[in-house]
Amino acid sequence: MSRMRLRVACLLGILSFALALPSCGSRQQLVSIALQPSGGFVFEGFGATGQFTAMGTYIHPPETKDITNEVVWSLDIENFATLTQAGLITYTRTDGCGSGDVTATHHSDLGHSDDAVLTGTAPVKGGKDGTQGCQ
Repeated sequence: MSRMRLRVACLLGILSFALALPSCGSRQQLVSIALQPSGGFVFEGFGATGQFTAMGTYIHPPETKDITNEVVWSLDIENFATLTQAGLITYTRTDGCGSGDVTATHHSDLGHSDDAVLTGTAPVKGGKDGTQGCQ
């Protein structure tokens, strides 16, 4: 019976040692952001909407997950649409013109050596953009 106790004690010691080791996977690191739909939206009329989703790709361990509510959303064209901080865009032009990019920006945690700002972009466009009426 003492051999069994010795084996259990050894296994517990090895397990305790392994759990105490620092792990490279203790903090996930975001390495890229992709917006969905990647092709963006073409708006056919006033009030048309689209929902963007920001997908973050991580390492340590590798994983892709929805980070829509962890990014800051912006639009690089004025008087084109409204954009919420949940990625919902609503076209506000009546002429069908205009085009630009939606950007999702993620700022990593402050105070770490691997601080980074990552972005993902996707295009948006009015349905008549590029036609003679939008000169």
